[in-house]
Amino acid sequence: MAMPDRSTGDDDRRRSPRFACRGIAKISYLPSDGIFLQGNIRDLSLHGCCVDTSLPIDYGVRAEIVVRVKAASFRALGEVRAIRGASGAGLEFVQLSAGGKELLEDLVTDLEKLHAVMQQLKSDRHETDTKSFRKQLEDGKQRALQLTAQPVRWRTLLPSPDLELGPSPREMLEGKPFDASGDRIRDDKRVVITVDLFG
Repeated sequence: MAMPDRSTGDDDRRRSPRFACRGIAKISYLPSDGIFLQGNIRDLSLHGCCVDTSLPIDYGVRAEIVVRVKAASFRALGEVRAIRGASGAGLEFVQLSAGGKELLEDLVTDLEKLHAVMQQLKSDRHETDTKSFRKQLEDGKQRALQLTAQPVRWRTLLPSPDLELGPSPREMLEGKPFDASGDRIRDDKRVVITVDLFG
């Protein structure tokens, strides 16, 4: 039966940092009955790893664990030191061969370098995003100052009352005379029409 989550304070007890990685673990309980449990490695350190398994593992169980990350693999004697949720287990490496220890050190060194590069990229991206945002903000402030400093001039285009706009459609239908530019030819003679209102 699996014990409740015992990872409280586990971070404080860690002797070395853990780095996220992907790999496969084959876990065989001791004493071995020939059956092994397969799991996925979530993180790795010089002193242990965290594994997700399809079946829960009991707290305090000792097991032989074969860890495979990338093309490298090593065998270790491990003990379950933390239960994480329904399928996660934190295993401490209790015993490693000299070759296994050296291989683990190389893996962790590579993971540490990769982690440092990723952190630097995130930091650079954050700084770039911050600088870009600040520049956009400053540009916006400058534009706002320019707009408020200059008076806005609105112009309405209305025809001048003494401006002749060319023939109207009615004038064109009435056959009034126009010159080549379309302007009406003015006749200075006034036309007088006599109207008899009482007749």
